[in-house]
Amino acid sequence: MKNKLAPVFLSLALTGCSMRLMALRTTADLLETGVTAVYEETDVRYAREAMTSHLKLLEALLKNDPKNPKLLFSLTQGFGGYAFLFIEDENPERARYFYLKGRDYGRRLLAIKPEDAPALFWTAYCWAGWAALSLTNPDAIADLPKVEAMVRQAEQLNPGYFYSGADQLLGAYYASRPKMFGGDLAKSKSHFENAVKKTDGKFLMAQVLYAKYHAVAAQDRKHFESLLDGVITAPADVLPEQGLPNQVAREKAKRLLGKIDELF
Repeated sequence: MKNKLAPVFLSLALTGCSMRLMALRTTADLLETGVTAVYEETDVRYAREAMTSHLKLLEALLKNDPKNPKLLFSLTQGFGGYAFLFIEDENPERARYFYLKGRDYGRRLLAIKPEDAPALFWTAYCWAGWAALSLTNPDAIADLPKVEAMVRQAEQLNPGYFYSGADQLLGAYYASRPKMFGGDLAKSKSHFENAVKKTDGKFLMAQVLYAKYHAVAAQDRKHFESLLDGVITAPADVLPEQGLPNQVAREKAKRLLGKIDELF
């Protein structure tokens, strides 16, 4: 009798595991949709609180499904965005921590999807964010060529992905590096101009980065002011699906203008 029941119990156990995994993946799909809602939110404080809880829940789900590419992607993008939008300006040390978390999730994702443009871009985004805040760390400097290669690969696979994100990263990269180590203000300007043109000037963070990196490196105060004034005066609904990044861009623009005499 026991031998006859064993296959039944095994079948029930496997069915239970399968149903649990299906439920986890359904939840992951819903949370992925939730990211869209967060990026549409224009109340920065509310979005920050929501994203904090959202990321913790994603990590809990990942423990039960550690190779789920949707969860890994959401965590890579999520921690990169969280560090940049909410933490970097007020606490660089904490931002480094979150960028590293995003990078490490991204590397796990790339082990599953090595030729995926979004995976490459967001892993590079997190890696670049960490490196930019760790310039006294030789390992961070040594990693930059690898990050650049990942960004270029992402751009080749999916040109213009995420509001010409590759152009924004490369523009910052060429403006922030010394000339002897590959810095090039002309290349930086070209990448930023491409980003602004391809997004019709609607993704306001591109102009903020253009001002922060290229205009400061070139010591072009007039262009710095023009870019940031344009961000601050842009219509509130200029790109509704990116309401949160655009609202944060306005706040960053105001802070940068407040430091203009220190920067020029």
